[in-house]
Amino acid sequence: MTPTEYSLLIVLSVMTAICRANELKDYCSIHKFDNLPGGLRFTKEVVTTEYGNIGAFKALHCCLRGYRSIEWYKDNRAYPWPGGESHFILYPESANQTIYTQKVRASDAGRYSCRARNDTTILEGDITLVVLGEKSGGYTGKPLPTYKPTSQLVPLGGAARLFCEAYLGKVELPDAKNSVTWSKSDSNATLPSQGRIAQHRVSRENNQIIGSYLEIEDITLEDYGEYKCEVSNGVDEEITLTAHIYRQEPQFALGLQNGSWRKSFLVGVLVLVLLISAGAFYARCWLPLLLLCRDKFAPLEENDGKECDALVCYHEKDSNLVIGIVIPTLESRHRYKCTSLELSQLNQNWGLEIGPHAASSRRVIVVLSPSSLGNTWTESSVGAVLKQLSSLTTRTIVIATKELPNATTIAKRSNRGCNDAGELSLDHLKILKWDENTSPVSGGQKFWYKLRLAMPPVRPINSDSACQSVAMIVQANGKCGQQKARSRESLEVLV
Repeated sequence: MTPTEYSLLIVLSVMTAICRANELKDYCSIHKFDNLPGGLRFTKEVVTTEYGNIGAFKALHCCLRGYRSIEWYKDNRAYPWPGGESHFILYPESANQTIYTQKVRASDAGRYSCRARNDTTILEGDITLVVLGEKSGGYTGKPLPTYKPTSQLVPLGGAARLFCEAYLGKVELPDAKNSVTWSKSDSNATLPSQGRIAQHRVSRENNQIIGSYLEIEDITLEDYGEYKCEVSNGVDEEITLTAHIYRQEPQFALGLQNGSWRKSFLVGVLVLVLLISAGAFYARCWLPLLLLCRDKFAPLEENDGKECDALVCYHEKDSNLVIGIVIPTLESRHRYKCTSLELSQLNQNWGLEIGPHAASSRRVIVVLSPSSLGNTWTESSVGAVLKQLSSLTTRTIVIATKELPNATTIAKRSNRGCNDAGELSLDHLKILKWDENTSPVSGGQKFWYKLRLAMPPVRPINSDSACQSVAMIVQANGKCGQQKARSRESLEVLV
């Protein structure tokens, strides 16, 4: 080799090295996708199959954005690899997006994977490397596809991008000229290289791999159909790769880009509003709905030999509450038949006083207040009365005008505990809290719903029984006056 030839060889080698370095450096920065949504994304197509001749230069790429780290694997084994398994190394200036080797060996063949991560997402791309021939540039066969174009759904007026690529090798013939062209299947005309519809040829690895991007902007009805990519090595060897562009029908959208935080925020607000509305509806309406369903469908307690729905028991100091509010409300507004029983001063005998009268009633209602217990509102005094009432065979409802002292302790002593609503439950005993400060009726709306749920079912009134209901109200008011008269007479006797 003469000095001139040697110098030319050195210059050629340097220029080749510079070109390869530029290719590795620029590959992921050109021909990127437009208008990518936020987050971790591939910035261009990931070539699915790569080919290389033994002894030739080879590079593999995964172009990404929005990642915190990229890890490479070969056949599920993480980088770095021992020389007997793979000679590929990371290209430092590509931010781990590229691995390469100056000379491909047969042992380099296999499945390579790039795995990118950020704080919330993992994205992975697979590339299969096939090693061919016995020397660099030795492949002269039919073009081998490295990336096949994929069909797309595109709305009218949108944009489409198709990509095809193939490995050709290096044909050592002076007249051989490889080519890659896009055309529409129903037309033999080659598509232009600029304008609204344009194709852009690309090549890499010393022109051994060639490809082309077909980009169509502002799609019209005539643009929909099949497109074909023809790749030729210039010696009567060619392949054709096809893809369709289909019309996407318009759909309802929020006007936000996919992955936009605004869309997630609006969905979150909508879900929160629905949850708050459901919670408010439940808190306000669950008792009325439960009562309506119970009265509508639960079996009536009829023909059981009972004379009344409720026996209302009270101390004389609670007569205004019972005679003036509880009994009239139950009879006139809710159509229950009630009987009253005034209890004595000896609260330790209340169970004996109520027992003979309870057998003729479906429920027993007892009004319990500090004044009825001689203003001794303690755990022992209240617990003793509750224990007596829990021994009654008839289901009993206690209306307490004051919070029970140490209700949890009383419940534990009863070996019963608390019910699902958090209210004390002793055998057949149901305890409700009376609140004089609430409206619309003294005691509160929730109190009356809970009291009616503890009472026997009553069928909802209909229009046919309107006259009957008026008569019942008049009759109930008359009974109320009689109850009040009896109460006044009993007070006069005591005086």
